Amino acid sequence: MARKFRRPLSAATRATLRRKAKAKKGVTYGQLVKVYRRGQGAFLGGGSRRVPMAAWAMGRVNSFLRGSRKHDTDLRRKRRKK
Repeated sequence: MARKFRRPLSAATRATLRRKAKAKKGVTYGQLVKVYRRGQGAFLGGGSRRVPMAAWAMGRVNSFLRGSRKHDTDLRRKRRKK
């Protein structure tokens, strides 16, 4: 039910996520939106260390793009062995 109260992403955030998805091969905009939303949830659930919610969520996106296996492993595409 949390989706019911969720605010839409800002235009700047959507543009940034689209740009990052386009620059990184094999990652879709939809995946990055999910990671961003999970980052917002982590901010609300775990504490912020005096970092704004948007920065916390974008940090999680950047970590996902760098290939961190700590979070959001279910969103990664499985590579097929040839």
